[in-house]
Amino acid sequence: MLEYTIPEIPILLTFASFLFFINLAEGLANYLIEAGLLGSLVVGIIYGPEAANILPTDAQTTFQVMGYIGLLLIVFEAGLSTDMSLLYKNIWLSLLVALTGVGLPIGLSILLLSVGYKYTVFQGFAAGAALCSTSLGTTLALLSPEIKKTRTGVVLLSAALIDDVVGLVIAAIISEISSVDEASVSIKWQTIVRPIMVSVAFGLFTFIVSRLLRFLVFRLPAEWKDRLRTQRVQLFMLVFVLAGYVAGANYSGTSELFGAYLAGTLLTHVFALSSHEECEDKIEDHQIITPIHAFTVYIIPILQVLLSPLFFASIGAALPIRSLGSVRGSHRVVWRGIIYSLLMGVAKAAVGVWMFVWPERDGGPHILTIIQAATLGTAMVARGEIALIVAEIARPILGDDEPFAVVVWAILLNTVGGAVGVGLVLRARMDKPSRRSSAGALQPSR
Repeated sequence: MLEYTIPEIPILLTFASFLFFINLAEGLANYLIEAGLLGSLVVGIIYGPEAANILPTDAQTTFQVMGYIGLLLIVFEAGLSTDMSLLYKNIWLSLLVALTGVGLPIGLSILLLSVGYKYTVFQGFAAGAALCSTSLGTTLALLSPEIKKTRTGVVLLSAALIDDVVGLVIAAIISEISSVDEASVSIKWQTIVRPIMVSVAFGLFTFIVSRLLRFLVFRLPAEWKDRLRTQRVQLFMLVFVLAGYVAGANYSGTSELFGAYLAGTLLTHVFALSSHEECEDKIEDHQIITPIHAFTVYIIPILQVLLSPLFFASIGAALPIRSLGSVRGSHRVVWRGIIYSLLMGVAKAAVGVWMFVWPERDGGPHILTIIQAATLGTAMVARGEIALIVAEIARPILGDDEPFAVVVWAILLNTVGGAVGVGLVLRARMDKPSRRSSAGALQPSR
């Protein structure tokens, strides 16, 4: 039986300083470069096992779990904020962006690593598989709620989610490849088909159920609808639906992040208000009548100051930075990693070209399309948590030396560069007077 004991002063100071510094660093980074998550990422690296190794192992495990809860809540909030009409209108554009964001990194990885660096084709594929993902947590943490409701934000989010599902399939393939000899690779069709079919089934299920529930809710007596929109009921539904979707997605074989997003879209569609007047009247009376309002009041405070910083700090703590300087006495891993990082950044940023190919129907100044393309391209660059997971799965193929270190270089530099890039793009959009008149490109559609 575990007995209650008073923690020792060194442990108390370690935990307190860690929680304090991740918020302090995030605030400073947000002030300087509009990318606060980099602050907590750096603190995580410093406190992690690869640098100062200040945090105990059990504390690192606990913070990883809490941080992943934060990631699920970040994705859930994105689902709550999604404009469903925009999502349906731009689904084909999202697919093109997602497929480009997967195909280019894998193709260029195989080309550079197998031809230029003389690695094996399997190592090139494994590296590309890790770098084809997009960090949902990083992307969502950088974008304001207003931008998430725009065409650019919706396309970005849905494309990143599709990349996650594809990344899940590729991770399963990588796992199969790493468990057998390259010459006798035999991948079961279920490994590829199951995650795709489960994801499609989850999406269709949510689409049908959300419309059915919305139909039923709007035909309830006014008294019952008011009870459904009370604070406690809304909070209960947030927790119940999110937990159910996350667990169901994981056990059925698809991404729990995809499940968290679908849970948010389900609730926001079912409990959408019938008129703006009703919404404004209720808000003026300080009544929480929709899931997004309940989320903002009850969950956002703890998400912003604790769970979200812990997530990015846990990513920093997981980065194997000691292997980035040299491998077996050779420093060529540094320049190889930087070159590969630049190539992978370009491969993801290239998805912004689709905003020129498929512009908005109502047209507008050319500068609007440039802003949209720059926002989409830079936001897709960050890799983060999914890339680290796939890289760890692919480690038997990549090996423990140079190929793995090159991939880690790309993950680290792209995550940092993508975050800084988005921050600079958003700051430039807000600061330059010539662009203020074009803010409609990133304003919610009516």
